[in-house]
Amino acid sequence: MGKLYQDRPAVSVIIPCYNVESYIDRCLASITVQTIGMENLELICVDDASADGTWNRLLLWEQLYPEQVILIRQEVNRRQGAARNLGLQYASADWVSFVDADDWLETDYFERLLGPTFQFDCDVVCCKYGRDASESLTYYDKSYRQGNGEERYLVADTEEVTKLLIRSRILGEGAPTKLIRRKFLLDFGILFPENLMYEDMYWYTLLHVYAGGVYIIEEKLYHYFLNPRSTVLSKEENYHIDWVTMQARKYSDYNRRGIWERYRDELEYDALYNASGFLKLIALRYDEPPFSFFQLERELIRKWVPDYRSNPYAEDFPMIELCGVFLEALYSPMDKAGFLQMMKDARDYYTGRRR
Repeated sequence: MGKLYQDRPAVSVIIPCYNVESYIDRCLASITVQTIGMENLELICVDDASADGTWNRLLLWEQLYPEQVILIRQEVNRRQGAARNLGLQYASADWVSFVDADDWLETDYFERLLGPTFQFDCDVVCCKYGRDASESLTYYDKSYRQGNGEERYLVADTEEVTKLLIRSRILGEGAPTKLIRRKFLLDFGILFPENLMYEDMYWYTLLHVYAGGVYIIEEKLYHYFLNPRSTVLSKEENYHIDWVTMQARKYSDYNRRGIWERYRDELEYDALYNASGFLKLIALRYDEPPFSFFQLERELIRKWVPDYRSNPYAEDFPMIELCGVFLEALYSPMDKAGFLQMMKDARDYYTGRRR
């Protein structure tokens, strides 16, 4: 393809790395064969105080691509949000992309995502992903990769369009699968919370609130690795309560930014969706889900949304898996015995669906 910009890379790829010795080679290999060419990429790998051989693997890649690979090593683990924020400070390209170190990309990932930016005024370009349990570097066949819908460009030039973006979560709920204008993130202060899990939950809503132009690609171009050792899949861990902490931070930040009243119905809808998601999380991650976690969530969501039934989108909740059941429980008296029975029923429902 040749160099797109003479004075800078086209895309800064930010990759947080924590104990990914077994996976980082696959991730980086999928980037070095991108059709856009390595000369157009800047790889910023942030080792978040790994305790395995991750750093040594990264040093080998730096030797192979000294002009494209930037390595940063943190002495103390500060979670993925801090690693991404640090990588953003080092980024020099107009566009940034966040890639998780155990995931990998289709060979034309960056070419496809960068393409619309030459034709449309975009803040974010987004594609779809596929869940992939492969332990090797494999690629999708054409039929699986192909999306069902048409590519589309949306301009948030009215509040109604922004409200639709927020409620639809059209850009997804995670940092990967996107190409984002760096200036857009910096201008609106869209950074990740640090030293906490579930940082994406805070971050993705702000993309939908502030994005002026978004382009949606329906193809699956990103491989989301079903890592059995993933922190979000770990069981009996106290850090899952970070989900509630993150929701509280969102509420505080919305008021600070002055967007809570402006988009109250849509942000309430998002808050209720997240509250339901937390109950699903603890149903699946604990043999005996903590009743205290449920009580904290109930207190928070009732403060945030005193009556969920008054939300104009409330009729959607019964159609989202067990969302209606969970919300009814959060807004009704429920003792520990009732909570544990609900959690057992929920676990049976979700595990039964996987068979």
